[in-house]
Amino acid sequence: MIVVAHPRVAPDADRSTSDVLDQVELVAGALAALGERFETVAIDGGRVWETLAGRPDVVVFNLLEFPPGAPQLQTAATAALELLALPFTGAAAGPMWLSTDKLATRALLASSGLPVAAGGRFEPGCPALLDVVPPPWILKPAFEDASLGLEGDPVCATVARAVARGHDLAARFPGQPIVLEHFLPGREFNVALLEDAAGVEVLPVAEIEFVDFPPGTPALVGYEAKWQVDSFEYRHTVRRFPSPDADGALLDELAGLARSAWRACGLAGYGRFDLRLDEAGRPHVLEVNANPCLSADAGFMAAAGQAGLGAAAVVARIVAAARRRGDRPGRG
Repeated sequence: MIVVAHPRVAPDADRSTSDVLDQVELVAGALAALGERFETVAIDGGRVWETLAGRPDVVVFNLLEFPPGAPQLQTAATAALELLALPFTGAAAGPMWLSTDKLATRALLASSGLPVAAGGRFEPGCPALLDVVPPPWILKPAFEDASLGLEGDPVCATVARAVARGHDLAARFPGQPIVLEHFLPGREFNVALLEDAAGVEVLPVAEIEFVDFPPGTPALVGYEAKWQVDSFEYRHTVRRFPSPDADGALLDELAGLARSAWRACGLAGYGRFDLRLDEAGRPHVLEVNANPCLSADAGFMAAAGQAGLGAAAVVARIVAAARRRGDRPGRG
């Protein structure tokens, strides 16, 4: 039996939160097509233990995302699955915590010899970091995903604007560190990885193109580009798959960096990495996404489709990876 576990979503939740229901629909449809026995279970808050205790016969398809402002719940939910000794899909609690903390992720990647943009933790009351990181700068909360905190124009060209934005973010996301990085001006790519019995497969690399963005509109995947379907950013941010004939060497480099980041971060099942080129065309790792979005129109499924893999094949491989780990001694 497979339990597709997901957070309970309020009827008035915004798109960045309710999107998990699209993932539930895709996973449930794939499991039905595979002939698997399954049920979907909505879990309130962090009540994983109360909901799933006493069910040692199940594999959990872990779609337990956290609501805005409560980043600790996703890691806590995954840790509860480990304590219950239930096999589950995707990353373990440690890698989940790591990828939820952008500062910790940056530190681990850099210590592993992987390129990240210049930056670090920004203290609005003590902006010394601005003296050592070259402008322009991008600021974002350390623990949020789904581009929360990247509304409007998060790119700052002046010290005054960076300090003001840092204060705004600190007020909006109390208790969260603020990340400041040099804004990389080059091309942006997504690299999706999918585990199989032999290891991990790098799916076709996608490029995010910013079509006809006017001066003053930052070319990045901010909140509007992800969620506001009527916005200029949403309509003019286009995913394409570069040709190996034209970009073969770069695509190989991006794939190699993603594999190295996968190993460094200890991901499992599936993952996605966002990378961007600097002024000299050198790639840097922007984001590590453990358990990335599996909705039909999301980047991971687009890359899988480009590789000839439908939803059933993707879900089958994610579940098989969870079962393999569940069969190992000591694996929660």
